[in-house]
Amino acid sequence: MTYLSNGFILESLKLKMNKTDDFDSRLSMARGLSSQLGMFAEENDIPKDLWDLLEATIYDFYKVSCDK
Repeated sequence: MTYLSNGFILESLKLKMNKTDDFDSRLSMARGLSSQLGMFAEENDIPKDLWDLLEATIYDFYKVSCDK
């Protein structure tokens, strides 16, 4: 019985780690895209309010928060 509960705990930890890895991956991709497009916006004089909306949309697409 101990083995089953330990196995369950290990599976739960693996699932939690996968979710964390998935979140970290999505956050990294959102930050990378946001950074690249931010440079483009700066070079092309994109209005700040438009850029802020685009950045928020990028983070929403990846389902992560854009806390800075």
